Order: sequence, then C-alpha cells, then structure tokens
Amino acid sequence: MKKLLIIMLAFLIYIPSWSQKQEKEKNWWIRGYVKDLVNVNISNDSTTFDNLIHNRLNFKWFPNDEINVKIELRNRFFWGETVKSIPNYGKLVDVNNDHFDLSAMNGKNSILGHTMVDRAYLEWYKNDWEVRVGRQRINWGINVVWNPNDLFNAYSFFDFDYEERPGSDAVSIKKYTGVASSLELASNTAGEFDDMVIAGKWAWNKWNYDFQLLAGKAREDYTVGFGWAGNIKDAGFKGEFTYFSPYTGKGDEALLFTVALDYSFESSFYINGSLLVNTAASVTPDFQENINLFATDRITAKELSPFRYATFLQASYSFHPLINGGVATIYYPSKRDALFINPSVTFSVKQNLDLDLISQIYYDKFFDDYKVQARLIFIRLKWNF
Repeated sequence: MKKLLIIMLAFLIYIPSWSQKQEKEKNWWIRGYVKDLVNVNISNDSTTFDNLIHNRLNFKWFPNDEINVKIELRNRFFWGETVKSIPNYGKLVDVNNDHFDLSAMNGKNSILGHTMVDRAYLEWYKNDWEVRVGRQRINWGINVVWNPNDLFNAYSFFDFDYEERPGSDAVSIKKYTGVASSLELASNTAGEFDDMVIAGKWAWNKWNYDFQLLAGKAREDYTVGFGWAGNIKDAGFKGEFTYFSPYTGKGDEALLFTVALDYSFESSFYINGSLLVNTAASVTPDFQENINLFATDRITAKELSPFRYATFLQASYSFHPLINGGVATIYYPSKRDALFINPSVTFSVKQNLDLDLISQIYYDKFFDDYKVQARLIFIRLKWNF
C-alpha cells in the first residue's frame, strides 16, 4: 500500500507539468485534477471525520481526423473513522457497474486505495457517422436531477463528487440526419441477456424544441421513452418520461415522469424546480426501502427514488466574481415529510484552484419522531491541470 501511494503521489506531481509541455507538440494530451475532500458526519451521539484524496487522469490520443482514443483513470485514497469502523469497507467502494473489472484496490486498517478505469473507448468519425466502442458514458438524460431517459448510466444527485458519472462497456452507433437530428443505436455488454440494455434513440428539433424518442430493452424490461428541452418565453422547460414493462414476469410496470423549469435573472440569480413521479414506488416507503434513497451504486432509470413523488428546488447566486453560493432541496410528499437540504459555497482561490463548502442534511420521520437523520459537512479543495 505504501509503495502504491508513493508511486501515485510522484505520478501526480510529474504528470501535470510534463503533459502541458508535450501536448503542444503531440497529437495527444493528458489532463485531470486532484481533490481533497474532508467529510464530517455529525450524528446525535457522535461525530466522525474522514478524508478522501481523489485524482483523475484523462488521456486523449487523436492519430488522425477520424479516430480518437480516450482513457480516463479515477484514483482515490480513503482514510478515517468510517473506513476503520465498517468491515469490508472496500466492497462498498469497489462497485463495478460494467461487465469488465478494470479496478484495483488495496488497504489496511483505516486506509484504502482504489483505482478504476471508468472511460476507455475508441471513437470513429466519418461524414455523418459516429461510432464508439468501449467503456463510455451514454448520456440520454435531459433533466438536472432525475433522468428516466438515461437507460445506460443513471446516477445519484447525492454523489456530488463524481462529476463525470459512471460509464458502460458498450457500443454506440450514431447517424446524423441533419443539423439537429440524429439516429442512435447502443448496447452494453453483460454476462446475462437480462442484464443488458439495448436501445435506440431518435433526436430531432421542431418549434425551437429538442425532442427525443427512445425504445428498446433495459435489463428485464421493455421500455419506451420521450423527452424534450426548450423554452417558455425566457424560462427553460425540460421533461422526460419512460415506461417500463417487464418481459420476464418479474417486477412491476413503471412509468417515471419528470418535468423541470429553470430561469436565470440578469443579476446572476438562478432558480430551478423539478418534479418526479414514479408509479412503481411507494407513497411512503418503509425503512428498508428508504435505505436505497442515498445509494450511489447500481442505480437504474427505473429506480431513481423509493418515494412515488419527489420535488426539487434549487437557487444559486454569484455574490462576487470569485464567490458562488446556493441551496438545493428535495422534498418527498408523504406521511414522513422527508426533506433533503443541500447548501453550498464555492470560492475561486486562484486560476484552476477552487474551495467548496458543502452540507447535506436529511430530515425524516422514523418511529413517530421527526428529526434530522443525517448531517454531513464537506470541505473540498480542487486543483485542475
């Protein structure tokens, strides 16, 4: 573990300056970032501290005008009380949503090192054709918080430290049929047919709106979906819905629908509101279902929330050219009145160096007692190179 840590630290120091010199002359480049995230978990009877160093390396090679090769590596070092107190904590970290296992892990006591290749694909362009083969992100989502159309790579809003989002071992073929229209067919790779996602998407523009229609199979369901993005006067208007029907006889039918409005004022004040409806979820889920609310692994477009209804409201403001702040809330209308509050402030310390102060607070009613169930504070320093 010590050898791995020394090698990675030396690599992080050397790569940024070396790559900047090389990419001016070569047909490739390396970029990325280093983040240090301090996590303070304040419960009713104790307070725990944890730390995460998160490094990302993005490599791109473009041998000619038609071919690109991308490999992106995610390196993380965890240490603190949570790593020490939870047995087999590494199994919670080393979650592979893809078919091929491109990760490595090493740890002892309260320290854990984990590395994963989450992008590795070849991209080919020719006239109106685009083909990608390998581990990639197939992003069909439109909305900010919930994406029922994101059949391949659904993600959790609570996992704020993974901006790139998960990828899939997949093949995607896209044909551009116009300036703002295309046809796309994609399939991931899995050990079993029932774990595969095979779907097509048609995208087009009409009346100054971007529309998309998709259909296929998503794991054990036949699925069809629709999405749009446009404006109502000066306000953004987006929406997605996807219908799931199990072909295996297992599970329930589900219709997930989300709609969002957002508006930016001249003063830089920004607001965003969204609604999610999941017909297969419970209006008031039990405790075991509620545990899945904050899960950040293996989320699917059919299981975006254990609550049937969810509302999102976000506001942000630029207090200074170097200071931005805001707050996001998610309210789950039910007998429990569950409420998630997410305030944040970002300071631009200098070029390519940011400091974030983030909090996550969760209110819920368990056993007739409505109170704070989770209170987390994060301090993050991020350097981009």
